[in-house]
Amino acid sequence: MNDTTIRFANKLEVRYSFNDKSDYMEAMARHRCEKEVLFLLRSLADMLEVRMTVYDEPYERKEGSFREKLGIAGESGQAISIVLNLAMQILVRPSSSEGDRPLAERPASDEEELRREVSLLGKALRLKRPGVVPSRRLVGLLCASPRFLKCKSNFYEVLKGCPKVTRVSLRELNEKDRPRSGSLEVRRERFDIFILRSGDLPTVKDEKARIEIISPVLKDGKYRWKGIYDKGGEIIDFYMRDEEFKTQMFDEKISFSSGMCIDCVLEISRRLSELGEVTPVAYTVITVIRTHFDKMEIVTPQGKRHLRKLEADKKQLTLDLFG
Repeated sequence: MNDTTIRFANKLEVRYSFNDKSDYMEAMARHRCEKEVLFLLRSLADMLEVRMTVYDEPYERKEGSFREKLGIAGESGQAISIVLNLAMQILVRPSSSEGDRPLAERPASDEEELRREVSLLGKALRLKRPGVVPSRRLVGLLCASPRFLKCKSNFYEVLKGCPKVTRVSLRELNEKDRPRSGSLEVRRERFDIFILRSGDLPTVKDEKARIEIISPVLKDGKYRWKGIYDKGGEIIDFYMRDEEFKTQMFDEKISFSSGMCIDCVLEISRRLSELGEVTPVAYTVITVIRTHFDKMEIVTPQGKRHLRKLEADKKQLTLDLFG
């Protein structure tokens, strides 16, 4: 199909309002913002398996603002409209609460639930079921997704650096440039609650980690051990913070042999990359629960204490629920 025959039934309007009567915007800032919007649209389309292509369209000049219009071509206007609706909602949902308090950390189960919700919506769109709308739960999960948190942060950080931008607003248009949705906007005084103060994420704890030790460090100092982490089979460098276990090895109460594995409590420090990917930056073994070599398994003294505490906590929870 020749580009001149394309009809854009779905369009996204992004309007940057200014504190003066100009209708121009600094080119680098505009393109950096557009990059984040395009990343958001493409990511959502890929997740939902929606085939679409985004085009820049000319827009009439309007005093006191700069308006960008993106024409979207694809096989399903309904599916494209869902993608645009999700993108707009994600861009106007804050990443932190008022007063710069971070929103609650996502539990590990959220990722699995997100995949399930995306799969259900994607299937409904492929079957072209009428009246399909994203669930409120899906919108919430997408808004808290690390890749989109970073995308929003980049977008609003650029706008905060443009003093004349007073607000940004978004709406979906039809092929005649008439609104297909209400306008969603974010004012300048709220930009800060979209900007991440740090790429650092709360640590996660794997209570059932297994590591095959490749090379221990049998001397004092802040040196990292090397091992194979059973989650994915990757080689990791990790800190051994279980002082009892290190003492047992120093005193040769536990001897290291090739193929030796440990079951342990592992803390993983993480950061968000520039693309919003969650990247592990440090691994720390807090407690060694048991050691394995061939078919021999030995529970460590600290491992016994740890297991007793888990059992006591489990019993207490049961009492609290049914007491």
